[in-house]
Amino acid sequence: MNLNPRGEGDMDPKALARLDIVLGAFHSALRTKADQTSRYLAALQNPDIQILGHPRGRIYNFRMGLKADWPRVFAQAAKLDKAVEIDSYPDRQDLNLALLKIARKNGVRISLGTDSHHAHQLEFIELGLAAAFKAHIPPDRILNFMDLAGLRAWIAKLRARRR
Repeated sequence: MNLNPRGEGDMDPKALARLDIVLGAFHSALRTKADQTSRYLAALQNPDIQILGHPRGRIYNFRMGLKADWPRVFAQAAKLDKAVEIDSYPDRQDLNLALLKIARKNGVRISLGTDSHHAHQLEFIELGLAAAFKAHIPPDRILNFMDLAGLRAWIAKLRARRR
């Protein structure tokens, strides 16, 4: 789901409730140079998302990505038990190793994604796995390694908070 700069989604919450899992990401105002901490904190407060997708909006050699007080953002994600994505697409590699180490220290859940637009791009997951490995992210903090029952229970717990 697309998130606006206030962390609000562009889809009906009733429709989102029928989905298995919801990843929210920023797709506008991605060249802003000012600190965007409040934007991330608002997004994490959004009760409709479980995963914050390609957090910085970085594209290598094209767009640096958004700046934020990452320890504060990751602390809030951990407190709310939300996940942040490692976007494994080669041009993105977002989150980078330095930020992943901060995320690990804060105990954040991680989701590995590829931002694939074609089936052959699914192989990019190896870049995300390598980044998680190098940052020493424990496997029990990576959503992709959860069994289905555990993943569903985590999502149900997050959704129950909004009631």
